[in-house]
Amino acid sequence: MEPYFFPALWEQRRICIARTLYEHHVHSVLEVGCGEGNVLSFLVSSGPNDEHPITRLCGIDINNAALDLAYERLQPNDDDKRDLRVDPLSIQLFHGDASVPVPDLSVDAVVCTEVIEHVDEQVGAPALTHAVLGGYNPLLAVFTTPNAEFNVNFPGLAYGTPDARFRDDDHKFEWTREQFRPWAESAAVKYGYTVEIRGIGLSMRNPIAGFDPYGGCTQMAVFTRNAVDSTTHSDVVTGSPPHLYASAEYPVFTQPQLNSIELQKLVRKFALDICNTQHAFQLDDLWDILEVKQQFKRCRALEKWLDTQTTYSASQTNGIYTIKT
Repeated sequence: MEPYFFPALWEQRRICIARTLYEHHVHSVLEVGCGEGNVLSFLVSSGPNDEHPITRLCGIDINNAALDLAYERLQPNDDDKRDLRVDPLSIQLFHGDASVPVPDLSVDAVVCTEVIEHVDEQVGAPALTHAVLGGYNPLLAVFTTPNAEFNVNFPGLAYGTPDARFRDDDHKFEWTREQFRPWAESAAVKYGYTVEIRGIGLSMRNPIAGFDPYGGCTQMAVFTRNAVDSTTHSDVVTGSPPHLYASAEYPVFTQPQLNSIELQKLVRKFALDICNTQHAFQLDDLWDILEVKQQFKRCRALEKWLDTQTTYSASQTNGIYTIKT
């Protein structure tokens, strides 16, 4: 059996990217080189922190066919139309060169995952870096790219030999850690960011003899914009900017909150459904119920409401409530 990742490497990357975005409480995300929308579709679902929902997702790609697939994947489906979300979500897809910023497009975060290695190292990579960090100047930017050193663990790539090849025929280069870090640190200084380097894919199932992670199969740079950025970005941007290709809006629950009696009945119904034999239930389990979420919008609001109700008592264990009989 060939070596493989579990979870799959693509899934590990998406999880790491999503967690990073959620940790920084961003509300709007742009993916440059979004392709078929795999990462964007991963972000459509609500994040773990309902106080800071992502409400706008944007993508840029130069490939029309890929954008068509992305638009199809990102369209609200029948479940979205039936199970109305609490927070709005808008989708915007742009067609064009990702190294040319979209005029007046402002977002909290920009993601560039497995893209930079597909452009010319001497011209394309600096242009893409400038578009992301200098053009959009987001609060947060995330780049991922293959770690060339890890290729030694893929015998078919013949890493370190005259017959060595890249992981993908379209890759123009693949950086080692000693090449990736200076690029990231130089870009951070130039554009006014702090950067952290992380590795993704540190272990494999059924690895080759002498397996060494070399810092991970994928290397990730997380750029956080400094509070005060006095840097001037003098790079000249040439070429036509991307144009809007397609957009979509997800339907949202807009009905007014139930009156107090109806609200008490609704919460009690679901609390009884999920409680144990001691009539205790987890706040998180109650919050996971869509009808409850639609009424309270935020988990903190539900918790405050429960604390005011004489029919529920909070346990000393955080997040556990008991239904009084």
